[in-house]
Amino acid sequence: MKTKIFILITFFLPLFVLATPTNYEGFEGTANAIGDFFSDIWSFLDDDVPNFFERMLAYVVEKITLMKIAAQLEALKLAWSVAKTIMENFQLASKVLSAANGLPQDVKAALVDMRFFDGFNIIIQALLARYVMRFI
Repeated sequence: MKTKIFILITFFLPLFVLATPTNYEGFEGTANAIGDFFSDIWSFLDDDVPNFFERMLAYVVEKITLMKIAAQLEALKLAWSVAKTIMENFQLASKVLSAANGLPQDVKAALVDMRFFDGFNIIIQALLARYVMRFI
């Protein structure tokens, strides 16, 4: 039990994280400083710059995708309002009801119970909205 506690304590101690600063003294220290300087520049050009462009491209693609989806939603709202205006101007629902009044009462009652006319109106509205969407 003591060995497990000792292993856990040494594992979670921050001693492994502590680093000693590099001592740049003398000719060897100067050479190490110059080497570290060029290594940092190389790391910046080789890792950081491509990573920056990758993140920037991902951000731009994300924003363009969100703007495209928002534009499609607004186009759909516009198409629906145009289609609704066309349906109101042509009075499609009243024409369907007037055609239904010409049917015999039992057939008309059966179609109303099955909600055939509501379904027919929805199909006509969808076709008209699709027709308007082709122009947008």
